[in-house]
Amino acid sequence: MNAKFDLRPRVLLVILVLLTAWPLLAQIDPAKRLTSAFALVKEGKPSPAVVELRALLDSNSLDLLGSGKIWNILGLAYEDLGEFALSQHAYEESLRILEGLPNNIPDYAMALNDFGALYVATGQLDVAEKLRTKALGLYERIDDHGGITRSSGDLAGIAFSQKKVAMGSKYLERAVKEAKLANDLDDDDRIAIASLQGWKAQLDGDLAMSAMRYRQALDLSRRFHGEEHPFTGWDYLLLGTVHAEAGQLTSALEEMRRGVAVLNRTLSRENPRYLVAELAYSRVLEATGSHAEAARIKATAESLLKDVNRKQCAGCTISVAALR
Repeated sequence: MNAKFDLRPRVLLVILVLLTAWPLLAQIDPAKRLTSAFALVKEGKPSPAVVELRALLDSNSLDLLGSGKIWNILGLAYEDLGEFALSQHAYEESLRILEGLPNNIPDYAMALNDFGALYVATGQLDVAEKLRTKALGLYERIDDHGGITRSSGDLAGIAFSQKKVAMGSKYLERAVKEAKLANDLDDDDRIAIASLQGWKAQLDGDLAMSAMRYRQALDLSRRFHGEEHPFTGWDYLLLGTVHAEAGQLTSALEEMRRGVAVLNRTLSRENPRYLVAELAYSRVLEATGSHAEAARIKATAESLLKDVNRKQCAGCTISVAALR
């Protein structure tokens, strides 16, 4: 028998299998697809998450609550990609939908709190604080300990970034207290608290405690996410910054080099967060005497960051949703 005819039954079998499986694939629970897309974002894979979330929106397979959740997760994914204008639009759509739904405080509060992260990334800390304070109040209204933990921690971060250590410490104490009462926290929440404790200790001048907390966050991130994840890269950077401040430049340089390498593999080179990491790395290189390399990395990162901010944030304005 001619060999070319031997393939026909196999090809026919493949076609039949696909035709049989297609209705099953089409019937996959949209809610499960939404959960899977959110998992992709948490795994540091925003690009495939965007593809799946846009497909879910186009399918019109979820109710209004589901659509509001899709837009919120899209906001997170676009933010991770550095697409700030698209992220803002997604968050605004999420809030527009969720605000109008009755008895839906948790999802609306979550969207508000997540939206705050975008304003932190674009340097509009007053708006970020307003959003997250509003989210905290909503979580308090329904006695949501997990939500209170996250919003309090996020508000602590905003305060610490403005060197308001006393205010940040109060929010952090609240987050730690509420975390003991919550039953829905995951390792990302524990990583965030450990990092905030490291930041507070660093601001207090207790560099040994700061390094211990940052190391704890890094160990958790590596165990929970693995080496190839943006959170792991950031935790290497944080540990490196405190070691540099303590004068331990050899350790700092190795940690920051590893952190930048992880971020290079897991983020776009045009991502503002990656470029900020490059700038931090250049400062440690400068301190170790690698002046030429430091200058080269700094110049490239500053130029790209300026371009990214001009392109991505041209449409990033203060949202009406943030001011209500």
